[in-house]
Amino acid sequence: MVDSTMSDADKIRQKRLAKLGGAPSAAPTQAGDPSAESNLTPATSSTPIPQASQEASKQSPPANGTANPFTQLGMKQEQEAEKKAAPQIKIRPRPDAPRPRSRTRETESLEVWQDRNMRAVFRVTLQPEDVKDSHGHQLAFLTSTRDDLEESSQPLLLNTEILEGAITEAASKAPRGKPFEYLLSCFKRVSRGLREGRFSGDVDAKRTILKEAQRLCMSYCIFAVTMPEMFGENVSPVNPLVDHLLQEPESDFGICTDFLTEAKNRMEEEDGMKEALIGAAEELSRQLASLDLNGNYRNHVVALRNLVRFKEIAAVITESPMFAPKHVAAQDIETQTLLGPFFRLSPMQLEVAKNYFSSPKTRDRNFIASAQNALRMTLREHQDQLAMLAEVIVKSSPAARERMLDWFALCVNKNQKKRAMRVDYKTVSSDGFMLNVTNVLDRLCDPFMDAQFGKIDRIDANYLRRQPRVDISEETKINADQKTADAFYGQEVEGTNNFISEVFFLTVASHHYGTEAAQERLQIMRKSVKRLEQDLASMEGDREKFASDPRYLARYEQALAKYKEQVDDTWSLIHSTYGVLCDDVSQARSMQFMRYVIVWILRLASGQNVPQQALQLPLPEEQPDVFKCLPEYFLEDIVDNFKFIVGNIPHIITPQQSEEIVQVCVTFLRNTEYVKNPGVKSGLVTILYYGVQPYSRNSSRGLLGDLLISSPFAHKHLLHALMKFYIEAESTGTHTQFYDKFNIRYEIFQVIKCIWVNTMYRENLAKEARINTDFFVRFVNMIVNDVTFVLDESLTAFTKINELTTEVNSPSFAALDEDQKKEKTELLEDQKGKAKSYMSLTRESMETLILFTEALPEAFTMVEVVNRLAAMLDSNLNILVGDKRANLIIVNPQEYKFDPKALLQDIVKVFINLSGRDLFVNAIATDGRSYKPENFHSAAKLMTEKVYMAPEEINAWNNLGQKVAEHAANLAQEEEDLGEPPDEFLDPLMADLMTDPVILPSSKTTIDRGTIKSHLLSDATDPFNRAPLKLEDVIEDAEMKRRINEWRQERLAARRAEKEAAAAAADAGGGEAMDTSQ
Repeated sequence: MVDSTMSDADKIRQKRLAKLGGAPSAAPTQAGDPSAESNLTPATSSTPIPQASQEASKQSPPANGTANPFTQLGMKQEQEAEKKAAPQIKIRPRPDAPRPRSRTRETESLEVWQDRNMRAVFRVTLQPEDVKDSHGHQLAFLTSTRDDLEESSQPLLLNTEILEGAITEAASKAPRGKPFEYLLSCFKRVSRGLREGRFSGDVDAKRTILKEAQRLCMSYCIFAVTMPEMFGENVSPVNPLVDHLLQEPESDFGICTDFLTEAKNRMEEEDGMKEALIGAAEELSRQLASLDLNGNYRNHVVALRNLVRFKEIAAVITESPMFAPKHVAAQDIETQTLLGPFFRLSPMQLEVAKNYFSSPKTRDRNFIASAQNALRMTLREHQDQLAMLAEVIVKSSPAARERMLDWFALCVNKNQKKRAMRVDYKTVSSDGFMLNVTNVLDRLCDPFMDAQFGKIDRIDANYLRRQPRVDISEETKINADQKTADAFYGQEVEGTNNFISEVFFLTVASHHYGTEAAQERLQIMRKSVKRLEQDLASMEGDREKFASDPRYLARYEQALAKYKEQVDDTWSLIHSTYGVLCDDVSQARSMQFMRYVIVWILRLASGQNVPQQALQLPLPEEQPDVFKCLPEYFLEDIVDNFKFIVGNIPHIITPQQSEEIVQVCVTFLRNTEYVKNPGVKSGLVTILYYGVQPYSRNSSRGLLGDLLISSPFAHKHLLHALMKFYIEAESTGTHTQFYDKFNIRYEIFQVIKCIWVNTMYRENLAKEARINTDFFVRFVNMIVNDVTFVLDESLTAFTKINELTTEVNSPSFAALDEDQKKEKTELLEDQKGKAKSYMSLTRESMETLILFTEALPEAFTMVEVVNRLAAMLDSNLNILVGDKRANLIIVNPQEYKFDPKALLQDIVKVFINLSGRDLFVNAIATDGRSYKPENFHSAAKLMTEKVYMAPEEINAWNNLGQKVAEHAANLAQEEEDLGEPPDEFLDPLMADLMTDPVILPSSKTTIDRGTIKSHLLSDATDPFNRAPLKLEDVIEDAEMKRRINEWRQERLAARRAEKEAAAAAADAGGGEAMDTSQ
């Protein structure tokens, strides 16, 4: 039986020796000269000491010096025996004399010391009667090792020569069938002895023995991980490193620094060490994939952090095939890559969000704000750990750094669908995961983002032409079509990409697919939850339909509960997502990065050394290809990031960042031809609009208002930039462009109102009118168009509301069927919605019109716009003070912010601002559709009795009314004198007598110059055949003009002669002259 066992042991031993690839002894390690003996003694209860040990103990009494925790193990029985046998004589030494040493251990042989310490380290015995040591630890009886010693006639003492067999036998008997756990505890004991113990005698030999024991412990720990079958059939094949990594490092069974240090040092010589560490990291990742922030996730994060503290181990972990597999799907990155589960942890996971925001609809703002603060603290702590992991891996080795960058590239490239028109969130990574990726990349950029932009030239513009990690092949470019971009990027540039460029471009892409995608989803969820709540209210109203049938009622209640849960879940996610996105620490870091993106973009577009040199506008006419072919998200990220921050947490923006925000907004609004996407350009306006909105009591002009008023750069370029995009917004190219333009122009009006206090902007407006006349006329025309439209829509909506409200409240409404009632009710709500929207635009449009007509009345009385402006004012004056003004009476006008008195006052102010211009007076008088003298009288009465305007304004109004009435009478007389003009002299569009006829080159139609100029302001085509047309292309029709003038002169001369003849006849005959005009 023994022979068979020994034979098996020999085979295992040979296998171990082949695996170790060297002699069982290790080179001695030099140490200092200790003053006391190492103390790893295996104290036993009721254990006779072996013969050789007994002899040694008789020769040398036990030592009396200070020792480590193992000092007295195994010696308790001996000391007790000696105390009983020896007389109790106490000798008190002199106070200053050193305490005499005991000579018991001084003559202890190295063999006995080795046996004692090996038994203490491995908690084993060669005596079958030994069961526990003096501390109560179970001892393993090494049957095979004892038999081996007896057969070779050796003393029953453990030594390093037979230690391998002893370790194998002891590990095979490990408690709970866990050899690695046993061997790890042995390793920790011997390491503690080496680290804390003090030795006497042959110090080097003793340290050599312990070092060899430590080496063998480590080797067999590796075997326990890589070859667990050598310790028995019942040993689990699962990598045991993981369970111990998850424990406290300094606990009995935790992976300590000494173990990892030894593992790091032996990775090259031990074939299985790398695989064991990689396997442990992979298993940590797999376990963490099933946890969230509600669970015990921290142990897994700390475990990986402890591993990567050693750069050699960090580098090895990146060699795992699980680290960055190329063919993993986007939705699986966060569970099937090694780092994915660590970056996946986020408060934005549904179960975590529900934990922070349970019953969200019942919570008040204070509770929600407190919960958001709590989740931000948790996430910051976790993101600190993630940043540390990434930083250590990046610094561990060049190869590991490349693999880390590969993983980041995998995250962004696989998630391009997160910015699709309709996102299937089951096929992309979660928002929480991508936000963590973005946060860590932001931190990796910190070292090169200095305040002086000293390293900005290290960001290589040719990165995307040099086999980049970031895939932009399917991305829309800033101002280039796909063919142009493909041709540009098809010309590769030689060289290698530096780390700064790699991280910079990865971070920009990560913001696009991470932070900005999360902001977009937050908006979607807010819209979605509104619809859900409407549907829920509708469902609750249907309860009576099912109340009579218990079967259907149960199903109804089940469906209703499910709907309520869906609403609550959505609100929990909204609060959680908003809380994460409004983390001022994370967003401040993001702002700092975006500041670099802004400056880099401006340098690229302008070709100027910004910020060392002041930016000069306009930008060059020839756009750099490297700028045109950049992904559109470079600008889109800037816009989306600043829109969110300025709109939600503006206090984190610094003055320096504000200046750069203004620069990028003004630059690309001033040079809109540099950017293709109107949505991006409108986003620049939105940033300025949010920037002038008050966000606290001490910021009446918002974040950017004071800067826009005082900045020389803004003085020079802002007004022109706003006017230019105001015109461009007429056609955005989207299916919602008609409504988009009003939102854009509303925001532009707000910015203009803010800056108008600086008279320099008024001077700039006059300068635009003088120098860029055509440009300015187009701008004014758009204002007139907008005011005309919104006023008409608003007042028409109020008329409809009045009619529908009267109808709904009438007795006849009750006689209608349900469908008819529903139709009427929905129509009424639709009109109310339109009235609210258009009324806001009306107020802003009128305020802007008042500001501009007061500052520059001549610009608004140009022939191209004056007739339409006068017609618009006459029409709305007629609605407000005419016979049908009662139709504007509605219930609760405050709901729509409708104040008829204020609106009348605004219209009157525009009239008065332009009253000194003869062309305006003429335009009012010739408005045959809406001009009525009595409207001026009615308005004057209201101004006196209800509107309460200043006396000088009332006088100006009355004077204007009188001038218009006189001019209208003169025109009527002149029209009567001319009679009916020939059709060929009439304008084909306006049916008025032409004064300056021109020929359109394409259709050959003769039309009045003023008419075609007005038409071209909003439509650059020939109105008769839709061919492209410019004003400079029209041909003056001198012949037609001559004929019209001759006809006019002849008719007026003839009419004058008739009048004179009639007057002479009347004088001669003394009677009434006969009318000969017919």
